[in-house]
Amino acid sequence: MPSARRTLAFLLFGVLAALAAPPAGAQEPPTIFLYVNDLASPRALLSDEYLAIEDLCYQVDQLSSVEIAILVVNTSQPWGMEALAFETFEANAIGKAGKDNGLLILVSTNESAWRIEVGYGLEGILPDSRVADFARENLEPSLASGDYGIGLYDLTLAMGQYIVYNYEESTPTDPALVVFDWKGIAIGVAVALFLGVITKGRIFFWVGNVFKRGGFGGGRSGGGGASGRL
Repeated sequence: MPSARRTLAFLLFGVLAALAAPPAGAQEPPTIFLYVNDLASPRALLSDEYLAIEDLCYQVDQLSSVEIAILVVNTSQPWGMEALAFETFEANAIGKAGKDNGLLILVSTNESAWRIEVGYGLEGILPDSRVADFARENLEPSLASGDYGIGLYDLTLAMGQYIVYNYEESTPTDPALVVFDWKGIAIGVAVALFLGVITKGRIFFWVGNVFKRGGFGGGRSGGGGASGRL
């Protein structure tokens, strides 16, 4: 009987792992969070650079409700820069729902390339030509010397200030940077109760974090923006 209980517990764990795993097939765009996401290896941003850019994005969100997402990767493949930016924007719903006021800044370190994807609600103040000018003036000089943190900070500051002063639907907000992972809590409680019963309380295991970083608000991309390569 103890062996059967252990087998049943492992089977349950396997089912839960299978449910949590992404489906096989086409590669999915990355899941990103508010606001800075350095997925490069090794990291492209120093900790103080990360925090400084994160603070800028938070201030822009708080003052205008516009969500700026930063994503740094080693490569955009197999998507390509334009497709990766668009699919990541859509999959993570950057920007507030109903306002579509999100902005994604994507940098690929190996390809020395950048892409800025603009939400539909920002296209009036951020046409493609203006977006390109912001990147060429504030981002490209630093990328040319490998200073990703400086370039992304300068670009975020310049675009953030412009957005705060020119976005007509500016509405102060209180962004939720940390939220409860209710799904994780529910699964953890259910599994803990099940294992507690079949093992008579002799087994404990960790089921994940109660807290997770906040996600974006439900916006969509307008397909506009600009791209560049050094």
